[in-house]
Amino acid sequence: MRVASLTSVHPRFDTRIFLKQCRSLVNAGHEVTLIVADGKGDEAKDQIQIRDVGASKGRFDRILNAPKRVYLEACRVDADIYHLHDPELIPIGLKLKRVGKRVVFDSHEDAPKQMLSKPYLNKGLLWMLSKCLTVYESWACGKFDGVIAATPFIRDKFLRINPHTLDINNFPFLKELENASSWAEKRREVCYIGGIAKIRGIQEVC
Repeated sequence: MRVASLTSVHPRFDTRIFLKQCRSLVNAGHEVTLIVADGKGDEAKDQIQIRDVGASKGRFDRILNAPKRVYLEACRVDADIYHLHDPELIPIGLKLKRVGKRVVFDSHEDAPKQMLSKPYLNKGLLWMLSKCLTVYESWACGKFDGVIAATPFIRDKFLRINPHTLDINNFPFLKELENASSWAEKRREVCYIGGIAKIRGIQEVC
């Protein structure tokens, strides 16, 4: 099958999208195109065709305009299945459904709850936007052919909306855990992978 993964937010070599999902699809024999919006140009890597629709000029430009550019490129690809990775791409997922395409939404996080932690908006406005997104997400994702969730908690939320929901957790590949060092040689160290920010618990860690 021809599979297109779409993102207007994540980097092209995102661990979940590129390394785990796109590569796995290629290894299973499918033709994969990854559509991104980072301004770094088109390229082919690991048999994955990467199409760049151009970087956004800011947060609001990304929200308002990047999905349109992603949609136009998605139509050019003409895939059998479209895999959406960002909540702002839900509207273009509905457009793709209207022209007969199969669409899957990948919920990396609980977007309505995550919105409540945004520091740049008024708390009252955040609460209202979160409620609106909850209603819209529930209505729209029920129309998609499937939903993929990053955690069991998110899976259970979407199962009430769409019965074709499953969780693909962000577990490491087994080869990533291989280490030749013995436990006796290991030092007392901690490794954290992810964004270092207040909303991700940096104050509590320190």
